[in-house]
Amino acid sequence: MNQDGLHLIFLLVCASVTDIRAFVGTPHGINRATTSGYHRHRHGRRVQFFLAGSRDEEQQAAIFSSDEYNSKQTWKEAEIVASCPACPSGKSTLVEVRVDRDTLQQYTTPGQFVQLRPDDATTAPIFLAISSAPTCGKTDAVTLQFLVKLSPRLPWLLDTLVTGNTVQISPVMGSGFSLSQLSSEADVEAEVFKVILAAAGSGIAPLKACIESGLLGQRQPSQLPIILYYGEWTEEDLCFTDLYTRWKDEYGVDVKRVLSRVPDTQGYVQKVLSKEGLVRNADDATSIWAILSGMDDMVDCCTQVLRDAGVDKDRILLNF
Repeated sequence: MNQDGLHLIFLLVCASVTDIRAFVGTPHGINRATTSGYHRHRHGRRVQFFLAGSRDEEQQAAIFSSDEYNSKQTWKEAEIVASCPACPSGKSTLVEVRVDRDTLQQYTTPGQFVQLRPDDATTAPIFLAISSAPTCGKTDAVTLQFLVKLSPRLPWLLDTLVTGNTVQISPVMGSGFSLSQLSSEADVEAEVFKVILAAAGSGIAPLKACIESGLLGQRQPSQLPIILYYGEWTEEDLCFTDLYTRWKDEYGVDVKRVLSRVPDTQGYVQKVLSKEGLVRNADDATSIWAILSGMDDMVDCCTQVLRDAGVDKDRILLNF
């Protein structure tokens, strides 16, 4: 190849790098891009990827499934019956999708998820945790609710997430959070036990389903403290703010907002969780259950904080 050809390739590579930086921004304190995933898959391999330069950028990064996994997936058409901004900043959208009875019956446990894509088999889908609580046949509802974080890496979202549009969804996937453990015999006999919820970004979606399922405190509602640490960039990025009072009154959930890009920031969720000193002695450690949802870094760090405080790993619930 001649020198002019090599120079042209160099310019194209530089342009591509510039475009990527326009989406993800400049890394904060990290000199190299890292590959990570917003959710980990239960089959032991990652099926989604994105490049990110910092934990905040991971929070807004797009998720893509692998071609190998996607080729084996089955799909059904579903209609979007409602779509609206989920927060004042417009970074996230709340959509309600009408599904068939089979899909609805597959959803039995908060924390389960689906893949969703436009009505176009050539477009890579995204993984979305279901944010509505399972109905288990108790209502006539025929819809599922999803919280979708918008991203320049997924330009099709804006045109697709419109009321009346048809999308394609996969069967319900995953086993969800093992909430039945919270009502085990040992805990029912205990004087009191605490539930800690921790979420960042769209990780709030499956925790909303946990809360509204009524499964967190149905045995001892008056003695079951539930604290939700919810991390976002700013107040305008918080989702479901109109529900916080109801969550407190009906489910006993106290929402603690953790904002990482405000002048008086306390840091990320894991830092605030560490500062709170929720575990003061061995008895505290054995009385705590934790449910975590978000990007890998946040989940791993919160898990480490809880384990360092003496909380058993089996009492830290994840949906993967």
